[in-house]
Amino acid sequence: MKTSTYLYGLDEHPPLQYALLYGLQWAFILFPALIIAATLCSGALNLDVKNEIRFLQFTLLTTGLFTIIQTLWGHRYPLLEGPATALVLTFILLAPYGLPSIQGGLIIGGTLLILIVVSKQLDRITRLFTPNVIGVILILIALGVLPPLVKFMTGGDPTHPRGAAQIFIISLGLALFIATLSYRLKGFWQSVSILIGMIAGALVFYLIGRLYWQKLAAASCFTLSTQWVTSAPSFQWPAAFAFACAYIAVMVNSLGSLEGAARITDTERLPRSTRRGILVTGISGICCGILGVAGTVSYSNSPGVILVNRIASRYAITYCGVIVLMAAFIPKLSALLALVPAPVVGSALCVAMGGQIGVGISVVAAKKLTSRDYFVVGIPLLLGTLAGFLPHELFDSVPGYFQVFLANSLVMGISLVLLLEHLFLRKGVRER
Repeated sequence: MKTSTYLYGLDEHPPLQYALLYGLQWAFILFPALIIAATLCSGALNLDVKNEIRFLQFTLLTTGLFTIIQTLWGHRYPLLEGPATALVLTFILLAPYGLPSIQGGLIIGGTLLILIVVSKQLDRITRLFTPNVIGVILILIALGVLPPLVKFMTGGDPTHPRGAAQIFIISLGLALFIATLSYRLKGFWQSVSILIGMIAGALVFYLIGRLYWQKLAAASCFTLSTQWVTSAPSFQWPAAFAFACAYIAVMVNSLGSLEGAARITDTERLPRSTRRGILVTGISGICCGILGVAGTVSYSNSPGVILVNRIASRYAITYCGVIVLMAAFIPKLSALLALVPAPVVGSALCVAMGGQIGVGISVVAAKKLTSRDYFVVGIPLLLGTLAGFLPHELFDSVPGYFQVFLANSLVMGISLVLLLEHLFLRKGVRER
């Protein structure tokens, strides 16, 4: 897809007032994922209230900082950064070993990525990403968010575990509203169609009494943790091995995210961007290990959002990073970003992921398909999506490093498509 189809291209800097609005739009989409990741990890460690706040604060700090670094110097693509699902899962599994062992595992995993880049082994890995693999990754990313999307769009929470039909109907209508705005509006208004839809959705939830202002009013204006490092990292083999496996999954995730962003923006810079992006992800792992929070990865849902708002500028993501970084020290801003109800965020993601599925289909269908391609593409999509709906208790008897692969729909799907494309159903094997 050519850059000229966007209001602002990859390296174009929007006017400051617009760039801030675009950054805020991205921040509203990103923030729920940050809260969920921080809550899961701090809950697994049984932290008290003070340390829970610290954990969220440093999750925001690392996310904002490495979003800025990646968009300005690292991969330089319009991709959000945030805690990696594979790392959050490994963090939770290793919580009984204590935070020091988790810190040591994160440092080892981040160092592993740096060594892969420095030893120039990354180039060999990137050759595995054929159109079938890229298409499956793009589609699987969208389908992989279905489990949390169900909870978001139905309003499921601890008090309403099954959600409510009324909430789902509102979410459905809001998704159609955002899609219509994106298609009908032009220019600047099209670029903020998601933000307009989210504001309208928040207003609807305010009218039905489901928008809670109390946290915003109670939040303080400024805070700063005085305890930057809570404990010294320790190195234990179970944690080291588990995080090494997890970071291989993170690397595959990052490669898929970069391929997806390149497909709709610029493929020429991809080789250099891949090396830099993976290198910064490794550095992030070491920094997050020292601070004791989950390491970051380039989020792969960004292309879908770009297709909706028509803003491909990486600087829009940079401003999102600045906003998230500020939110780490300004609880009022954090409370504002968390104010948007989950069903509204779910509706926006639904529209974005719908567009991303379309891109994935176009990548696969760009060449003549054979019966082999149907299996190479279809089986990973089906089984990868299925993995996202399996109960986590199913894998309790499986070693933690295997759980990283089996309980993650994206990692499961990517692993399967690579095996089918390059091993089990490799071209030319049948003819011989």
